[in-house]
Amino acid sequence: MITKATIKQIASLRQQKYRKELGLFVVEGRKMTEELLHSDFETVGLYATEAFLSEHPYFDKAEIASEVQMEQMSGQDTPPGILAVVKIPKQGEIITQAHLVLALDGIANPGNMGTLIRTAEWFGIHDVVCSSDCVELWNPKTVQATMGSLFRMKVWKTELPAFLQKAKNEGKAIYGALLDGENLFQIKEKPKGILVIGSESHGIREDVLPCITHPITIPRVGDSATESLNAAVAGAILMAEMTR
Repeated sequence: MITKATIKQIASLRQQKYRKELGLFVVEGRKMTEELLHSDFETVGLYATEAFLSEHPYFDKAEIASEVQMEQMSGQDTPPGILAVVKIPKQGEIITQAHLVLALDGIANPGNMGTLIRTAEWFGIHDVVCSSDCVELWNPKTVQATMGSLFRMKVWKTELPAFLQKAKNEGKAIYGALLDGENLFQIKEKPKGILVIGSESHGIREDVLPCITHPITIPRVGDSATESLNAAVAGAILMAEMTR
């Protein structure tokens, strides 16, 4: 039986301060829950409505919630009928051994953050390093936008300038998406190192710029008045070309 205290606690996880305080976050929807249950993340609660279970009986370990209870727990306007409460994993030491690592500088939009993580996995980039002020990974919109990639990726948060400077000192190439960089499509060798993508409004910030060893740009076609691309769109183009 689902208690009122449980419902209240799950509903509170819509707010970052309670996610941080309790060390928990919420996953909703059939696909996302399937991805979660096949991952190493620790699920501490699984709830589903009878209507959902009648169509997806393989979620038989879920505790049954009424439609009203699910609406109270869910953070979505139209609850998908299944919801999981998950323990936030502890961040381990940053160890990036991949040929190409994605670094995100001040990404504030949770949809962009989740899409960048999902896109990185699509292109075989499994290591993502985020600046400490990027939007929270466990924000429901970030989690949803990853479409399950979050459960398979290695994602860290750190002081990005220090991380990049260390990598630069070790001789790694640091590629930065800048308006005045080298034409992305004219790079002759397949890039290896770290790709830095800046925030939606500020781009790569002043304290990160000195770390960039290879400024690159996506060339604009014609005389378009558009000043820049959406961070997730730019990231997708860069990752597609750099892993081609």
